[in-house]
Amino acid sequence: MLTFDESTHTFRRDGQVVPSVTQILKACGLVRDYGPSTWARDRGTRVHQAMFALSTTNEDAALACLDPEDVPYFDAAQTWMVTNGVTVLGAEEVVDAGYYAGWLDLRCTLRGVSGPCVVDFKTGTLPPWAGLQLAAYAAPLGEVHTRYAVRLQSNGQPQMKLYTNRNDLINFNACARVVQLQADYGRD
Repeated sequence: MLTFDESTHTFRRDGQVVPSVTQILKACGLVRDYGPSTWARDRGTRVHQAMFALSTTNEDAALACLDPEDVPYFDAAQTWMVTNGVTVLGAEEVVDAGYYAGWLDLRCTLRGVSGPCVVDFKTGTLPPWAGLQLAAYAAPLGEVHTRYAVRLQSNGQPQMKLYTNRNDLINFNACARVVQLQADYGRD
């Protein structure tokens, strides 16, 4: 059974660490380390918590998760949801592929899009590796999902990007293999 330790952000199965999607991308040098400052990560965490509360409870519960400076990002998410006719299928779900795990921000349907979608919300810029991240989240779900990243901006406006590169999962799996080799052979 897969477990998650919130304090260390670590997935484990039977006592063994299971790398997360982000840890794999970071270990391969694709995710930049922003140093000791955690304000951007913490903002993203609060906005994600608010989106989960909105999808499972109500707007008041969602707003209680936020600092005042987070509200425009949350507003951008709500604007995106209304504009695209979002129907939530799941939010903040654990994705377990066996050899990696992760937290999927949103599974949903969108008006005008055939089939389910996976969505990752970003409160910073849309990184070039987001397509790999989304492919990794979608792969264990057992059916084809259209992949989107949504940049939530401080001006309250969302910016959506569709990812269609069929090599994204292949490239993610190459990264996962490198991480496994690093664990098997050790790092210098």
